[in-house]
Amino acid sequence: MTRTPTPESFLDFKIVSDPQITPDGESVAFTVSEPLIHDTALPRSSVWLVPTDGGSPRRLTADGATSYAPRWSPDGHTLALISDREHDGQPQLYLMPRRFGEAVRLTGMRGGVFGGARGVNPMAWSPDGSKIAFMADDPIAEGDKRRGLRSQDPVEFEQSPSYTRLYTIDAATGEVECISPSGLQVWEFAWSNDGSRFAASVTDLPFESDWYLCRLAVFEPGGPATTLYDEERAVSAPSWSPDDSHIAFTSSHWSDKYAQRGGVFVVPSGGGGHREITESHRATYGWIRWAEGGRELLLSGSLGSQYGLVRVDLDSGGHETAWSEPCTFGEASYPALTVDGAGRIAVVKEDSDNPRDVWLATPQDGGYAMKRLTNMNPHASELDIGVTEEIFYEGADGWEMQAFLTRPRNAPSDRPLPMVLDIHGGPSGAHQNSYAPASPYNHAEALAAIGYAVLKPNPRGSNGWGLDFTESNLGDQGGKDWEDIMLGVDYCVEQGIADPDRLGVTGNSYGGYMTMWAVTQTGRFKAAVAGMGISEWRSFHGATEIENWNTIYYAHEDQYDPDGKYRTFAPLVHIDNVTTPTLVLHGEVDHVCPVHQARQFHRALKDKGIEVSLCVYPREPHGWREREHMRDIAHRTVQWLADRV
Repeated sequence: MTRTPTPESFLDFKIVSDPQITPDGESVAFTVSEPLIHDTALPRSSVWLVPTDGGSPRRLTADGATSYAPRWSPDGHTLALISDREHDGQPQLYLMPRRFGEAVRLTGMRGGVFGGARGVNPMAWSPDGSKIAFMADDPIAEGDKRRGLRSQDPVEFEQSPSYTRLYTIDAATGEVECISPSGLQVWEFAWSNDGSRFAASVTDLPFESDWYLCRLAVFEPGGPATTLYDEERAVSAPSWSPDDSHIAFTSSHWSDKYAQRGGVFVVPSGGGGHREITESHRATYGWIRWAEGGRELLLSGSLGSQYGLVRVDLDSGGHETAWSEPCTFGEASYPALTVDGAGRIAVVKEDSDNPRDVWLATPQDGGYAMKRLTNMNPHASELDIGVTEEIFYEGADGWEMQAFLTRPRNAPSDRPLPMVLDIHGGPSGAHQNSYAPASPYNHAEALAAIGYAVLKPNPRGSNGWGLDFTESNLGDQGGKDWEDIMLGVDYCVEQGIADPDRLGVTGNSYGGYMTMWAVTQTGRFKAAVAGMGISEWRSFHGATEIENWNTIYYAHEDQYDPDGKYRTFAPLVHIDNVTTPTLVLHGEVDHVCPVHQARQFHRALKDKGIEVSLCVYPREPHGWREREHMRDIAHRTVQWLADRV
């Protein structure tokens, strides 16, 4: 029996992530989580284990709490994990014996340990297995906690820095030591193979915007930091060579913290010049693995619309694709892969027809053979989903552009369909070959189920097509990338796919900005839904917590030039052009794209007599988190478009 996807189909899916294979390759631990918060501080999740030679997965941690980030000790006998099972929203480190047994709490950090935002590795065992390194935020002083209860108390903006620091804990005694230098914010880290040093992505200040200025540094426990790489591009995913003589890392101009796919660079760990080893690649990478001997790297990332594994020879600079497929690995922008002693790789994989599951990649004939180990969402086979295909068209300046197009499975071939344009966030994000029904933000299948085509373009500025392509919209947000997007719409009209009189547009974050920009630049869209967008760049710069991002992405343009790009590319400046009915959605405590951006766009459209609706969700930051809010957003989005397009 088949079922039709609905706007809330994502609520039925569990999210599979973070596969961790045992050193001997017998089993893979992984995390299964709910997509959103319901009645806990963090989304509920649990740690599972599946054998690699066949067999059913089993749950290792109790239901009802947030347990995640499994990490095997070097000997494979002990599993470390993070859980808030004792205090909701305050995760601590726990140790669990591999051969059954209950998890025992190891840390007791006030406020909990840093859980690892998105793809960041939150902890790591020392090479000898005696210690675990982890990050933790500075605790809030009791006096500050008490003052925080009084709403009339003043807040000194950006005057009280609270750092995330690197700690180690002895796995046997529980002794904790802060080992990162004083006055240094640690965003990511990697332990050297000899256990004597750390490589880390760091900044001097801990504010959210400072991440865009992060640099690569090394330090010994308790010692000073030495900077190895300090360009305007951010740094992520540091990885030590087998002999610790070099460090490989990813770097790019990124729009989102920890969306770490970029070019791959190598620098001597003792200091010296860096070099980019993927300069000619039409790909962006997020995972690095050194081969034994240190003369070759195995990389994973987005090869255009596919995901793959690529070998790079450091001596010749040559590279070859060991495996690729139309799919997406793990967390997409920050793929999580682990390797056992025989070179087998545990990975989470999904595509447009299949939700996430744990897979095992086994070396075979110079490449890899993939085998699925889990089926965590068996009901997916009951959904009658649409057909998603890849299309290519000519963008601005003759550049080749790629997009995904979703249509109803039995779409008529003799007439065009109403079409919704879905613009991704970032801008250095990308639409992936992923399973739409499981995503709270991807409404393609719900729209296809009621007869719509959905176009998801990857214009310049997207990642997946090389560093130059990702950085090609710096100083030009709303310029050539907007042309690329609309040329994709034109292509669909010319090919008889889209009805030119029935077009809609939607997007979140940067996609929300581009949706606001779209309705001020053209009257072709019959309806628009703008989520967490930006309507005016100068007021955004003054209120956002990521002011370094827009400074970099508008190429250090003077924010206060009355005739500069901050005015030229501001939707509010062109508000007289709007005719499109627009739904505006925003989180009340969004500090990235502050809620006034939505309110002023709503006010302007209302003043101009344009049909507009604004819905603000309490407690929601940038990236909606609460289950019932997301249910409402999904229904509201689809209904607004269906009623008007």
